[in-house]
Amino acid sequence: MAVTMDNLGAFPVAGEEARNQKKFYKLSDENSIYMISGNRTPALLSVWCSNDVMQFGTIRILTGGAGPQQTEFDSHDGDAVFYVLDGPLTFFMKDRKETYDVQPGDFMFIPKGETYKILNFYGRAAKAVFVVAPSF
Repeated sequence: MAVTMDNLGAFPVAGEEARNQKKFYKLSDENSIYMISGNRTPALLSVWCSNDVMQFGTIRILTGGAGPQQTEFDSHDGDAVFYVLDGPLTFFMKDRKETYDVQPGDFMFIPKGETYKILNFYGRAAKAVFVVAPSF
């Protein structure tokens, strides 16, 4: 079966089905849903798990071009947590007009409905693991 964005919400299997049938899956970049987030300033998402209670994967923000690379503004219907693997990354909270520099090994919590963007001011690609619960 080909993995596409049509699988969002039930990947690698629907949550209720996995819980009822006690299904286990090894999750990795190799068997994830790849997608580009953003039109003007794209970032690469690799979604490892997407079901009725959470969305889980990685986000990569590259370097190059004029100015910092960044995501477009985003908000979610659930709380989000980011764990920075390679970075640092800067999180800009739009309504609060606040920035947070998050180093590798640190977490960033973003409450439901908060509008934010992620910026990479540094000369190397950055990567973070994310969890959004219950939904994007």
